[in-house]
Amino acid sequence: MEFLRKIRDFIHDLEEKDFYKYLGITIGVLVLIFSFVVYRYYSKVGEYSERIEDTNDIRREKVRAVLERLDTIKKQKEEVDAILKKEEDFKILDYYTQLLKELNLSGYDKSTEVGQKDLSAQYRESELSAKLGGMNTKQLCELLRKLEQKKRIKIRNLEIRKSKKRSKAIDVDITISTLLLKAEEAT
Repeated sequence: MEFLRKIRDFIHDLEEKDFYKYLGITIGVLVLIFSFVVYRYYSKVGEYSERIEDTNDIRREKVRAVLERLDTIKKQKEEVDAILKKEEDFKILDYYTQLLKELNLSGYDKSTEVGQKDLSAQYRESELSAKLGGMNTKQLCELLRKLEQKKRIKIRNLEIRKSKKRSKAIDVDITISTLLLKAEEAT
């Protein structure tokens, strides 16, 4: 209370001219403080609004990318389902054997293994691993071209080595695979 009394006494002792001078200075300081607070408030609001807009733009872009990927995946799934339904009784071993006969490569087949694994609730993958020995490059290229033409087949692995038994010949280890519907049996 003593502090307030000193201020009151100081104000009463001032002359009118000095009173208005101090009053003007006080009001000016208060207006400056108030202006600074308002400026800081609006600058922070603007900064945070910009951040929110940037965050929303990034979120929209991510959502758009996810939706585009979803559309692409749906289209790919439809294409895969159409291919699978076109040849419901497709068997990778039968196709491979027929292809070797067609290309007159049956004599080069050393061993063939077929395996299957589940990929999802709807699809199963059938994988064929084969070893071919004593081929030439032209024969291999023709085999690969025929395999690539078949949309249902995917070449997983290809290993080419110089043949140890015959000069100017190659040995090939190839792994191909195909998708099957789960209800479908494959060999």
